[in-house]
Amino acid sequence: MESNHVSPANPHPVDTLPVASENYRTAMIRTPEIRIEKWGKWEIEYEFTPAAGDHKGLLVVFSSVGSKYGFGNALSGVQCNVLRIRDRFDGGTSYYVCRDMDFSVSDAVEELISSYAERLGQSRDSVVLAGSSKGGSAAIFYGLKYGYRNIVASTPQYYIGSYSQGHGVLGAYVLGEGEPQENVDRLDAVLSTLLAEDENHDRNIYLVSSTQDYQYEQEVVHFLPALRKYSNFNLFMVQSPAFVKHAEVTRQGLSVILSVIYALTEGTTPRWGEVQVGSSEVDESAASAYLADLRARDTAAAVLTGAALTGRQARLTGHAFLPGAAAAAEESGDGGPRETKQLVLVRDGEAWVTDVDTVPVDQLYLKYFEKHFVSYADGGFACDAKELFDSLPEGVYDAFARVRSESEGIDRRVPLVTFNAIDRRSASHGSEVVLKGDKKRVRLIKRSLVDGAPGGSVFSVKRFTMNGHHLRVYGVYFLPGRNADGKNHATYYLTLQGADGAHTFDLQPVLRTEKVRPHVSPGDFGSYGYGFFTSLDPTGVDLSALPPGSYTVQVSMSVGGGLFTHPAGRVELGRDGGKAFSDTAGAEGDARTGARRSLRSRLRRL
Repeated sequence: MESNHVSPANPHPVDTLPVASENYRTAMIRTPEIRIEKWGKWEIEYEFTPAAGDHKGLLVVFSSVGSKYGFGNALSGVQCNVLRIRDRFDGGTSYYVCRDMDFSVSDAVEELISSYAERLGQSRDSVVLAGSSKGGSAAIFYGLKYGYRNIVASTPQYYIGSYSQGHGVLGAYVLGEGEPQENVDRLDAVLSTLLAEDENHDRNIYLVSSTQDYQYEQEVVHFLPALRKYSNFNLFMVQSPAFVKHAEVTRQGLSVILSVIYALTEGTTPRWGEVQVGSSEVDESAASAYLADLRARDTAAAVLTGAALTGRQARLTGHAFLPGAAAAAEESGDGGPRETKQLVLVRDGEAWVTDVDTVPVDQLYLKYFEKHFVSYADGGFACDAKELFDSLPEGVYDAFARVRSESEGIDRRVPLVTFNAIDRRSASHGSEVVLKGDKKRVRLIKRSLVDGAPGGSVFSVKRFTMNGHHLRVYGVYFLPGRNADGKNHATYYLTLQGADGAHTFDLQPVLRTEKVRPHVSPGDFGSYGYGFFTSLDPTGVDLSALPPGSYTVQVSMSVGGGLFTHPAGRVELGRDGGKAFSDTAGAEGDARTGARRSLRSRLRRL
């Protein structure tokens, strides 16, 4: 068969082709988009995520206090269109009802919701409103005031004026300056009035609460007489020994909340009535036996959750405690056996040890719940390990936590781990400390900057001058084959070696694509735009604290497992300032030790 395809002569002008169009596959990727638009007199910030496939519904979400968008990442599995509205109007919160007693906020939000509903072909009978705490009150408010049929509300407040009053900045933003009582009373009546006046009882309302939540008696019970008049009212009473705070009710009941949302947004209407979710009943005897057995196991929790490393401090925080509960032990003032904790670093059969402080950590009982509730209120640790790190010889160390309970005769050492991978780096006195952790272990690496080698890195000093006591130094520095495409691609240091030892200062990567491009070899298609270093301060590195004298200057790049160091020059410091003398090779062009220079580069030097 003869082909009807005619191959054009190549190459030919691009303007003879159609203008490049959007790729349909790219357009189909479901990506949340944050927008700020003006509705009525208010600018409204919201996040919209389009539906995946044939899921046409619309879920509207209102946020709780302290939450930017309601339910966090928990809605990632929802397949329909999701509109999450932030409670931020003129710089402050509004309960989605009023800002400084200006009730036009709710009309503006309703315009936004109805606009999306109309655009997506959704009626008020199919749109689902959902929220937790403050967001739960908003879901009820909008459902009743604007005629939406499907409402999912977890732990809502009934008296929103009283709840706002004295509640941090919430009260001032909602109630106005001084939070006058007349405004409190007016807002307190908003939901009760809507419930009393609503004549359409054909709604699907799903309320989540718990008798373990102090707000059940304070707020939720006042909804119940009116809500029980609706044809499909569902009450989920969440019970569990694993929560003690208001916000934890929603967290514990999240599976039920999501199941309701999944069903409603697919056009299915669950009818459960009033049910209990979970149980708070505890067999005290069985719990005591289990927790005593857990205590006796040869184990302990040791998790590094924070590591702030700088040249001046090494602040480590985390969790370290003995799990379970003692069957019988000497009681301390906080209701349990006293535990002491240490950070242990081990290398080649030797250990370096430092004491750490025991600190309270909120909600550890949620992270470490195993069959029975234990508070672990003092299960945290904190320490500044800078002095320890400075005293360490160079090498690789495995990190452990040691937890002891003297009254119980328990002394355990367990590997330190992290929830998520971490990589923290800092340097001082000519040495770098790298702290790397994952779910299996935490390691500390201490290595010399002064003894580092250039390797195959590309290095070129573009400026090396003194202005008073400030050294202005910047230039190109990257490793071919490893992208330098972001601020965190590598860590840069400046080290001055003098008669009194080494002095190290932080440098920073900045985006200078046009400066870096001439140093990229032909055929290397890596991205190296951030392969450019400079001082943190635009005026340069302040050397005024260094004693007068002569110093050699090196620039180091710590990237991945590698450490690369190049000479940059030397400085002569005096009482009134200093002079800088750049390294000729580094200043004139690339320093590509270990890699063959291009012919062009070699010819340039001839």
